[in-house]
Amino acid sequence: MTAFQTGLSVLTVLNDSSRAAMYGHLAALAGVTVIQADGALHALTQLERTPVDAIICDAQMSDMSGAEFRSILQHDAHTGDLPVYLIGDEVPGVSGLSGPAGPQVLAEALDALGVNGAAYPLPLRATAAPQLSGQLDPFSLTEFLNWAAELACSGHWLVTVSAGGSPPCSGHLTMTVGRLTYAEFAGLAGRAAVLELLRRSERGVGQFRFYDCADLPAGRQPDLAASTPRLLMELAVDLDELGLGGPTGRRH
Repeated sequence: MTAFQTGLSVLTVLNDSSRAAMYGHLAALAGVTVIQADGALHALTQLERTPVDAIICDAQMSDMSGAEFRSILQHDAHTGDLPVYLIGDEVPGVSGLSGPAGPQVLAEALDALGVNGAAYPLPLRATAAPQLSGQLDPFSLTEFLNWAAELACSGHWLVTVSAGGSPPCSGHLTMTVGRLTYAEFAGLAGRAAVLELLRRSERGVGQFRFYDCADLPAGRQPDLAASTPRLLMELAVDLDELGLGGPTGRRH
């Protein structure tokens, strides 16, 4: 698929290379170029050479916090007006810190840059109808993912959970022929992201949407190499050790 080029560019500063690759993949399908930086200091060096239209970064990078990074940019005449989107877990009272997963943050950035939303790929396109959607109750997320694995589904999952009165936080998973290949949630990636998403879904309430899509990045995150049922069984053991349920899913 060749996307129409908008001439716009976004700089990403993300701790996990697989997340950077996913953001680059989705942005490219929307006609936007993504430049990747390995850290905040590297990003500042790149910005001296290459102007961009927006920045998406982790709330805590390898060399400084997103808030510190944004403050540096705001005090520079060349980057003072550059929009910066921080991704991470919810921090009450911190402006600009995003609870949503990458696709929603990327769509927010592209909207602000005036990119035509009708040209967004899945799952960025807000008007697209999901093939599956619903509440994570009475069934657990584990049960839904196992069911999708049996059906050999391929596409994007957007899962939103809210636990303990905290604001909703969204995760992004991809599945290729029934195998989980990518996960991000609360600033985490891979297996850790799936575990935290399952942990919060066991403790609270949640909703999910699944978009059937074959146009996914090749490969998978290294720690998601196991089959989906095996991975979920292993994570269920981890959850059980944390006192949050057994291998069959939601605790009642």
